Amino acid sequence: MAYLCSLMSFELLLTEEKVKPHQSTAMHLMSGFIFLGTGAVFLAISKPLKYWGIALVIAGLFLLVTTVVKHKWLVLTAANRVFRIMELLIFLCLLSYCAMHKWWVPSTMFGVLSASILIALLWESSENNLRIMVDEQGIRLPVNSRKRFIDWREVERVLLRYGTLTVDCADNKLFQWNVKKTELDVASFDAFCNKLIEEGKGKRVADW
Repeated sequence: MAYLCSLMSFELLLTEEKVKPHQSTAMHLMSGFIFLGTGAVFLAISKPLKYWGIALVIAGLFLLVTTVVKHKWLVLTAANRVFRIMELLIFLCLLSYCAMHKWWVPSTMFGVLSASILIALLWESSENNLRIMVDEQGIRLPVNSRKRFIDWREVERVLLRYGTLTVDCADNKLFQWNVKKTELDVASFDAFCNKLIEEGKGKRVADW
């Protein structure tokens, strides 16, 4: 069901997902190219790093080929988490090795990459549904929105029609989202929103 409704709130699920497949793909490709490039540098500059270089080149090529050939399997199944953990471990190993030798520039680079992969891992592991909550306090927007909350004093109109939720604000800002198929009573939703919008307008005059 695309919404949850209580006496005081509505929850609408959006068709857009929090983590888009192309974002996960881009991170895997980035990791693959960095492994490949780092391995090539190791092979070129140091014999002691020869086997590290070979391993990184193989890992980079494997990751790139897998990402391209098995794209859907990689980003849409549990394999994504496994590959992401392996990428993180490799970057942490590279970070540790460079830090031990006081190579601060590559240490910083691999530190940033490790942090990026960790953030991606946590982001991809969380719930992927984006939602909007509408209650007496206001409208709570999806986690990927720049603006996270709209007070009723800011709202001029809320319209849910044909799978699209539109929020028109007093400052001429317009927000729109595509909503998953819902069975909620649109008339009740409209009445709920209109009531709170009118109350908000009264507060807007008093407070603003």
